[in-house]
Amino acid sequence: MNSQKKKNLKERIRIALRLDKAIKLVWGIAPVLTVANGILVVIQGVFPLVQLFLIKQIVDSAGAGLAAADKSAAFKSVLLWIILMGVVAALSSLAQSLASLTAEAQGLKVTDAISGMLHRKSMEVDLAYYENPQFYETMHRAQGAAASRPLQIVSGLIQMSRSLVSLTGILAILFAFNWWIGLVLFTAAVPNTLVRLRFSQKLFDFQVAHTHKERRTWYYHFMITGQQFAKEMRLFQLGGEIRRRFQELRKGIREDRLALSRSKVKYDMLSRIASSLALFVALVYIAWSTVGGAITVGALVMYYQGFQRGIGYLQSVLGGLAGLYENNLFLSNFYEFMALEPKILAPVSPSPIPTPIREGLRFENLEFTYPGAKNPVYRKLNLSLGSGETVALVGSNGCGKTTLVKLLCRLYDPDSGSIRADGIDLREFDPLEWRRRIG
Repeated sequence: MNSQKKKNLKERIRIALRLDKAIKLVWGIAPVLTVANGILVVIQGVFPLVQLFLIKQIVDSAGAGLAAADKSAAFKSVLLWIILMGVVAALSSLAQSLASLTAEAQGLKVTDAISGMLHRKSMEVDLAYYENPQFYETMHRAQGAAASRPLQIVSGLIQMSRSLVSLTGILAILFAFNWWIGLVLFTAAVPNTLVRLRFSQKLFDFQVAHTHKERRTWYYHFMITGQQFAKEMRLFQLGGEIRRRFQELRKGIREDRLALSRSKVKYDMLSRIASSLALFVALVYIAWSTVGGAITVGALVMYYQGFQRGIGYLQSVLGGLAGLYENNLFLSNFYEFMALEPKILAPVSPSPIPTPIREGLRFENLEFTYPGAKNPVYRKLNLSLGSGETVALVGSNGCGKTTLVKLLCRLYDPDSGSIRADGIDLREFDPLEWRRRIG
């Protein structure tokens, strides 16, 4: 059991670190903004370390001033450190504002570009995908993930990098004070990360399991609010029944999601208690060292704030790792959608389309069954349409009238047999060029 848990944890970390696709995606869309964000990361990571040092200097200078004979000189010394702290705070705020601006600009650009990619892929795939419920669920999940997840991965990397810069400096300070304080810091941050890794997988599984219900609720919502069904909804008084179905589905989804959230809150609470205990232990030791004269009051403030911030930075790094895992899970839906390939393709050397068609169209021994269907629409269908001839297709619903037109437009290819224009199989034409000739 333990070996299986270790294997699962390693697999989640491996997925979390599989970042090449997302980084290439964002880099290809906004390289300049990505570089700008990287520079601002390093700058923002250094400021907290400088501030810790300045806090120590302010407290120690103020403490020394209590025993100084020249209070004016002592105050000037404290004032100098305060002014430096103010300058650093101003520069930190400026860097944060610039980072927010570049992140927003990057976000808008990435979102619009990925929407364009989804639109192109939606137009490329065959009509068969649109008549397959599984395709709609894949597309629904892809649309939900694609707009935000790639940018969240890059933003997560930026946040992790910024926290890592600060964390490295703080760990150096804490290890210089006492090595086990640094180990306590790691112990405090690990439980929260394990909780997030666990529930990232559960949330992903929840989304996949509920995609069908989510699509159905969206469809009911569209029926109630959309113009397309407005007449029928009123004429046949369907509003009450559709609303009831919508509310039942939403209630089920809501209850399942809340059950997952309640479980997560319970484990979150336990992990936070563990972090608080670690912080308490560290504070006791730092205070004992100060009272014993091993460190100054300023050092006490610096170490305590360093430990407190260090937990935050370490949780940010480890939580970022869990976030990368979560985002990569959801982004797999986008990759799955983008990997769909059309089956109806142009031949390497398309035949020229007869202009005009002189002999007419022939359906020869045509057989066709919709993907996933059990019963064929046609068996050995033979039909000739002469050039210039007007033909009406008449029949009951489901007898194959629309299917014949779909095959003629080469939105589908027959399972066997052929459709020929002046004796040439439609599969020998470029499908896009052929469709341009169809009104």
